[in-house]
Amino acid sequence: MAFGNKTSAGSSSSGGSGSNYYNANGSKNVPKNWFRVLWFLILLSMVAIAFVNIKPYVDAANALGVTVVDQSFIKFISFIPIVNAIASGLGVGVVWVVGAALWATFQLIEVMPVILYNHPGFLQEVIQDAESQSKYGIKENDDPTVAGLKKAYNKLPVSFLENLSKIRLCAYVIDFCICFWRYSPVASGKITDFFYFVMTGQWQKINGTNLMLALITLFGVEIGLNLLLWVGKLAFTAKRASEPRK
Repeated sequence: MAFGNKTSAGSSSSGGSGSNYYNANGSKNVPKNWFRVLWFLILLSMVAIAFVNIKPYVDAANALGVTVVDQSFIKFISFIPIVNAIASGLGVGVVWVVGAALWATFQLIEVMPVILYNHPGFLQEVIQDAESQSKYGIKENDDPTVAGLKKAYNKLPVSFLENLSKIRLCAYVIDFCICFWRYSPVASGKITDFFYFVMTGQWQKINGTNLMLALITLFGVEIGLNLLLWVGKLAFTAKRASEPRK
């Protein structure tokens, strides 16, 4: 009887530990699976936003080819073998390839700082270069050209990041002009009227749909990329937290 009780207790204990082990593993997998689903949904949304965002640049490329050079620009581009082959393979016009290339160029410039500033290895390398590089002292009697060269040399490790920020700002300005031209939130199409309506609170004169499309075109990809990086960091942190401590 005693032996039978011990066996029953042992099997019960073994079953309980197995159940606890299963539940523990299941609870650990829940955040991981949710992160994967969330990451995929954000990526899918970014792809959808990308298809919507390309249209203004296609229209801009078409307007550039028609109104500025009377279609000679589009005709010239169509003679380039690679571009023409891509357009034929996709079954779309060359103007769509040019528009997509314009959109991709602007988006890469706008999101590059987000990618770089979220890369620990890149940041560490830049900091080490800045800390280890020798600096030239600027004297009062230095020739202005020499003083300028010293300043440029001293800022070399981080100057390209400053220049990237300036280029990014210019890209956003051009991007804003394209979006405002394609999705004008006011009937007149004048940016001054838009700001006047905003300042005076005449919201009924603002086309909310066009304003939303313009904002999505401007910031949709960058916001989506930030969300992807955020979810990735959360998933990585959750994975490390679930690992057994040594």
